[in-house]
Amino acid sequence: MFCNDTPREKTSKGETSMNYFYAVHAQANKNDEVRFFIPITADSEENIPSLTSEKIWEQETYILFAKKKSVKKVFVDYNVYKTDVDTSGIFANDFDSFYNSLLSNDKATRITGAEIEMSANIKDEKKKKKKKKSAKTNYPLVICLVMLGLAAGVMGGWYLNIHLNKVDEIIVEAEPVMLEVDGMILPDTLPFDPKAQYIIVSIDQSYSAIPKEDIQLRGEVEGNSARITLPSFDRTDFFNHVPGHTWGFTSDPNSTKIEYYGGVAYNFEENVKLYRVLVKYGGGNGTKEDPYLIDYFDQINLMAEEDIRGYFKQISDIRFPEWASNQSIYTINELNLVPELEYFEYDGGGFTIEGLTAPLFRKVSGSVIKNVNIINSSINTSYYSNYGFIVSEAYNYRYEVDGETYETGETLIINSSVTNSAINIRPRVLSAEEIEQAEAEQIVIVPPVIPPGIEPPPNFEPTPFSPTTSAEYALGGITGLGGQIENCYVTNVGIFSYIDDYYLYAGGISGKPVNVINSGVYHLSIRGNIFNAGGIAGSAGGSRLYSAVGSELPIFYGGNIQGCSVRRFSASVENAAGGITGESSTNAEGAIISNCYAASLDFSVGVFEDTQRTKVIRSGLMGGIIGSDGVEDYGHLLTNSVSQSGFSVIGVVRRSQYDDTVRLAPIYAFRQEGLLSVINRNTVHPDNPGVIFTGNFVFAEDERNSDEFGKYPFPKEISELLPKSED
Repeated sequence: MFCNDTPREKTSKGETSMNYFYAVHAQANKNDEVRFFIPITADSEENIPSLTSEKIWEQETYILFAKKKSVKKVFVDYNVYKTDVDTSGIFANDFDSFYNSLLSNDKATRITGAEIEMSANIKDEKKKKKKKKSAKTNYPLVICLVMLGLAAGVMGGWYLNIHLNKVDEIIVEAEPVMLEVDGMILPDTLPFDPKAQYIIVSIDQSYSAIPKEDIQLRGEVEGNSARITLPSFDRTDFFNHVPGHTWGFTSDPNSTKIEYYGGVAYNFEENVKLYRVLVKYGGGNGTKEDPYLIDYFDQINLMAEEDIRGYFKQISDIRFPEWASNQSIYTINELNLVPELEYFEYDGGGFTIEGLTAPLFRKVSGSVIKNVNIINSSINTSYYSNYGFIVSEAYNYRYEVDGETYETGETLIINSSVTNSAINIRPRVLSAEEIEQAEAEQIVIVPPVIPPGIEPPPNFEPTPFSPTTSAEYALGGITGLGGQIENCYVTNVGIFSYIDDYYLYAGGISGKPVNVINSGVYHLSIRGNIFNAGGIAGSAGGSRLYSAVGSELPIFYGGNIQGCSVRRFSASVENAAGGITGESSTNAEGAIISNCYAASLDFSVGVFEDTQRTKVIRSGLMGGIIGSDGVEDYGHLLTNSVSQSGFSVIGVVRRSQYDDTVRLAPIYAFRQEGLLSVINRNTVHPDNPGVIFTGNFVFAEDERNSDEFGKYPFPKEISELLPKSED
């Protein structure tokens, strides 16, 4: 992002130079905290300055943290470290990984530490400063100093001779004023000190329709550089902000890349003139080494508008405003023979995306999506299709060129979560004219079915047609259909469908995934016109290959669910409900469900006469692990798992089976240490003895994974996602 300009300590021959940095920890409350690093400009250990609130407010990481609604008062503790490792040239977006690496490898030594009490509102901080200044200002002394400065200026003039501009004006400012110019918010202006030396940064404004003088910012020299905060850009200024793009600065008027970012403080060693530059997304060029950067909601919509490929990395929390809706991203390999031209990866960076109104990705193939955390989002639609918060549909295409067979590959979704969100599929509210026409023609207006793999045409408008009773499509927290899902977590999620056309599958992690590994679900509700529901998957049937034109091929694979947990899952559906999967048979041989448990289940399954579901017409199927087998050719082997007593392990057994490693247990037993002896056993694949899976469950230290009776285990792989998933 930007370079660390901290100068290295000068040394004599044979001596080791030292660099210094702050390791900062800001804590707002139990669940709101952030850690970041700040390089220190110092020529020796004795001259290291104390960390100030002003310096902290210069850090974009802290600004984003302080803007969170839950953050009120902040306590900051920090440690000062020294290292002989060269820190010059380190980019700011690499600070965390670089300095953490120094600490973990014992290449940095702690010198000292302290604490600071901060406000989460920068205006409050300024008020504090203003009070302190007004209490201590000696106005006669100030006037005297000004007069002395003027006299000295008349006698000899003030000349600053280390690449500095001549300053022939004394400015006395009582309080800094924030100004906005052409979408730029200018930083506070430093009061002029006639005894100080300054470096000047000039901001070119020749791009303006009306010629203007350069904006000048000054910074006081400390050591051999001055730290100057550049103007930030107001993204709410619709007349200057370019959606999906980012303004920045460059010292080369012909450059097309951002060299300096707005709102960031840099060390300057000489006067410099900067020019505005506009780049796509938040910067980067889409390569693995320099991915496109994503830090604002309209950049996600720009991704949806383009035929995207390459590498993308989210670098901050993103929130969609209430007035803005998101467009789903579409990225399908075009079946080229050069894989690197078709590669797509989105790294959410562990940050959150809030306020989605549609799936983040609509349709993908051969992609990697990782470290994405969706919070406080709601998909509300009447359109009948596959839906998942992160991916709606993931496909693996096979094609032939000159007798050679190629595949786009399965989409991998890892280390991601969905929290406090819901999918609501309800009939579209009709206008008075549509109701009148429908009554006249005695038909019902609902969106038509678009088969998987076939895209609706541009400017698609639903047309009237008679309702059907067929069921297809899948709903899920992470994906609707497809995807290899690993190390993912879903909590406080609801999936509801009340349109006439039934959904075939709904699951907490996925409606119908390829495989699900080391993932967890807590507090899930599935209701409505849905046939099969499962805590992890609606169906464990796995996936199949598709031809280059989107038709289904008779090649099946996947269907495995291993190392997964479900707690507090309620379902009200028509055909089958299972703690882990609603339906379990598959056309892929050797599928397995192992090292899983499901607890605190509440099912209402069947067809009922009344909306209160008290008068049963036809009972459905329920299982603690599997709701029922379907009609596919093969069943699953269920092993090393624990099912809640009060339910059959499998609602109806046709082809699946379970061995004596599967235990039935009352709810209190799920909090006993002995549970781990079952779900953490080695599982050997029956068709391939060389493939061994071992559960990796640990008991929760977090209170949110406990209740009044004790703690529950969860897959260790999702432990870092738990703090991002509030109850």
